[in-house]
Amino acid sequence: MMAVKKQRIDLRLSPNDKSLIEEAAAMTNQTITQFMVNSASERAAEVIEQHRRLILNEESWALVMDALSKPAAPNEKLQRAAKRLQDME
Repeated sequence: MMAVKKQRIDLRLSPNDKSLIEEAAAMTNQTITQFMVNSASERAAEVIEQHRRLILNEESWALVMDALSKPAAPNEKLQRAAKRLQDME
C-alpha cells in the first residue's frame, strides 16, 4: 500500500473568519480541515474551469468568426519567417 503524502498550508485568520469557518464545519458535520479543503478545492475547480473556458457575447463571437474567415494578408516579416522555415526543411 502506498503511503499518502500530506502537504501543509498555514493560514492566518481573523477571529471572525475562524469562528465562521468553525461554525460552518460543525453545521456540515466536518472537521475544520475537511471543510476548508473541500471548500478550497471546489472553488479552485471553479476558477480553473472559468479560465479554461472562453465565453463570448454575440458581437465578440461575430468578430472572432470574421477574423477567422477573412484573415489578414501576411506582412513582410511573416513572409520572411515562413521562407526561413521552408529553407530549414
